[in-house]
Amino acid sequence: MSLTRDSLLKYLEELGVETGSLTDDTRLFSDGVLDSFSMVDLIAFIEKEAEVKMNPGDVRLDNLDSVDRILNYVDSSKTAGDPAT
Repeated sequence: MSLTRDSLLKYLEELGVETGSLTDDTRLFSDGVLDSFSMVDLIAFIEKEAEVKMNPGDVRLDNLDSVDRILNYVDSSKTAGDPAT
């Protein structure tokens, strides 16, 4: 599987996010679009769709606070050769 912008936005819609006004750099957690309870589900989705394993040290706003940050994290994880799960 592959995590794409479209699949990520579709998932965010399933979480109840109004994606019509969402930009790729909208801060999902810092601006309260998602709450901390959503983070675990989001991480599971990212790991499944992108076939990456998020290490505990990777679970931070630098990697998860926007669509852009999520996609950049996945791209950098794939190019770094992180093992797929």
